[in-house]
Amino acid sequence: MSRVLVIDDSPMLLELTVRALTAAGYEASGAQDLATLNQKLTEGPFALILMDVNMPEMFGDDVVEYLRTQKGVTAKLVLYSDISEQELDAKTKNSGADAYILKSGGLEGVLGGVMGLIGAPALNIPAAVPSPAPAATPAPAAPPAAPAAGSGGLPKAPMAAGGRKPRILIVDDSEMTARIIEADLVSKGFEVHVADTADKATKIILKKQTRPDLVLLDVRMPNVNGEQFCRFIKSNSLFKGIKVLLCSGENVEELQRICREAGADGYIPKDAVMGSLVAKELMPPGAE
Repeated sequence: MSRVLVIDDSPMLLELTVRALTAAGYEASGAQDLATLNQKLTEGPFALILMDVNMPEMFGDDVVEYLRTQKGVTAKLVLYSDISEQELDAKTKNSGADAYILKSGGLEGVLGGVMGLIGAPALNIPAAVPSPAPAATPAPAAPPAAPAAGSGGLPKAPMAAGGRKPRILIVDDSEMTARIIEADLVSKGFEVHVADTADKATKIILKKQTRPDLVLLDVRMPNVNGEQFCRFIKSNSLFKGIKVLLCSGENVEELQRICREAGADGYIPKDAVMGSLVAKELMPPGAE
């Protein structure tokens, strides 16, 4: 069973987390308050319940006791917060929760933690995805990521020249991140290609039949200097129609510098719901 319930009073963070888990193959749903939580529990058992610690109506560590003693829930109970790791670890031990995940780890931290606790979802997960931590231990903190951002009501992709689907190239060495973004963009009607190296990305860009309208480019990768690759695209007249959006967890000042010096068209935080932002970039001038 790969059903996951997310409890968070922030509609944006709740939607982002549920979308990410769903894209990874889990059957995920969300609840913002106690009433919705109780309703969700009547719909069947969950393998894991991820709960924000600080909410106006309830505290996640108190909900752990409520679920265990009053509701008899046997799911893995995981605390999720942006408080210090030391404090979160203490709350996890005191409440009897099974583990914790730091919000600063971003969506990759959530996915890695969930996979470590209940395993991969029923759908096939590519072997290249890094093995998560053992389920018996608290989920480790992932590297800090950019704050989540986005909006609801994501539009479908506009049509590109010639009536074809707009093409997006995702250049990122993290397969998990690329899969999440790809799933979101494909559902919006984009044609999506993925490359984890500059060589692969260059081959895709050089072929006219796969040349993208827009490149989502990770700035920091082991074998790719995103800033240099952006300059390569922008300095070549053959690629003048390609837009480049930096997709990164770098601080805003650094992203602005790279945009200014390398000629990127803009940037998007990695944890953003990207469909609407990408669609806006590709919208014809004057279109709404």
